[in-house]
Amino acid sequence: MKKYDIVVLGNSAAGLSFINTIRKYNKPLSVLLIDREEYAAYSRVLTPYYISGKTDRNGIFIVDKEYYSKINVDTILGEAVINVDFEKRVVTTDKGNEITYNYLFIGLGAEAKRTGFESDKILNLRHLDDADKLHYFFNNAKSVAGFGAGLVTIPLLSHMKDEIEKHLIISSDRVFSRVLDKEASQFVEDAMLKAGVKIYKKDDIVSANEKNDKINITLKSGTSIDVDFAIIGKGVSQNIKLFENTPLEIGWGIKIDKYCRTNIENVYAGGDIAQDFDFITKEDTTQGNWITAVEHGEIAAKHIVRLNEAYEGSLKNNTTEVFGVEVAVVGYFKEDVKTVTYYNKQGNIFRKIFLDDDDTIIGCTMINETNDAGIYYGLVKRRVKFNDFYKPNKFHNFSKIHYATTYLK
Repeated sequence: MKKYDIVVLGNSAAGLSFINTIRKYNKPLSVLLIDREEYAAYSRVLTPYYISGKTDRNGIFIVDKEYYSKINVDTILGEAVINVDFEKRVVTTDKGNEITYNYLFIGLGAEAKRTGFESDKILNLRHLDDADKLHYFFNNAKSVAGFGAGLVTIPLLSHMKDEIEKHLIISSDRVFSRVLDKEASQFVEDAMLKAGVKIYKKDDIVSANEKNDKINITLKSGTSIDVDFAIIGKGVSQNIKLFENTPLEIGWGIKIDKYCRTNIENVYAGGDIAQDFDFITKEDTTQGNWITAVEHGEIAAKHIVRLNEAYEGSLKNNTTEVFGVEVAVVGYFKEDVKTVTYYNKQGNIFRKIFLDDDDTIIGCTMINETNDAGIYYGLVKRRVKFNDFYKPNKFHNFSKIHYATTYLK
């Protein structure tokens, strides 16, 4: 049985950030990374570009397999972890490998939720193998239905050829309902309708059956749709089943503190599997974005090497481009606080800044001209007050947009 100073479970943003940070501050520690996928780390954000043929498969990889050996990290790729004995500090894989550890970092992510309707033509996108299947369908389909109005389904529909018939079925009253308020989401919806997407709001799937090489879908509203394949993007579930009935404290995810520690000594977690706390509301959350996962990996690794940098909480931080509309969301986005809004009709440019009771910037939604989203991330993290940032004739140093008019609601 081989022993390592550190074992890392998961090879995406959190795990990669963790091993990079460990190696930045400590060279001698022995490190092993285990992941069920056989591939080097890749960007899930780029998979729609590969699926649609806008980039080749190799273009989505962040590192190659040689990278791990270059930084002196051993790997077991293509094996799933089936058991963790926290008392004995032993990890077991599905191919019989047993490894002992001193420190454990868990970054096993989340899985796409299923609808309960099974078919080879009803697909999720979570892993590279899923992307390979979708790549095939994208090149052969003439019609598609998407379920869920989030950051999986809509980008995939957007990357499909214009001539493909597109349907979007959502249970909410608007697209991107988990990241945009009604006013901002309307920009995306208008662009989708202009592109010919048929949108079914406050509706849901009742049945889905293969019929004459098609998928026949019946909706709660009674509408019937025949398509070549369907994409499911109805959220994710954290990969915590492995840790049920163990001493590890879990809610919907693995609970972590400000150092990304779990309740078990020397065990850390981060990324989509982790249940942390929101920077603004302080409520338990799982943001599910790349930056949060990277931050978790860094914080956990720094604590192990005794740097002890405390985490102040995660922020919503999503960017995408769909149907010709750029979207960036940082921090708070709900309509129950004060906002400052700017709209340039000619350029179809929209900004909404969200403020707390003290006029501190707690969030920003940007439609088009989104390159300065990182600046707003910093403003929220530094708790900058609106009037300290937007002073007359000075704000243009921070944004491409000259705010001709702003108003407080």
